[in-house]
Amino acid sequence: MHEPTQESIVSVLCHRERASIADVTQVLGPQFASIIPQEIQRMKSSGLVIYDEPLGPYSVISLSG
Repeated sequence: MHEPTQESIVSVLCHRERASIADVTQVLGPQFASIIPQEIQRMKSSGLVIYDEPLGPYSVISLSG
């Protein structure tokens, strides 16, 4: 994981255990709103996070394992 946005998302999840996309967007700021879903999908592909499909603003994500 080398992306600063991904590191920020992990930081949010470490503090909250689980969070919705809307919560993550609120913490990181609206300037990240357009890239957060893409980053979370990449994180799921690498096995870093889990969430139920389909991914939307109220999807709950958490760190895997």
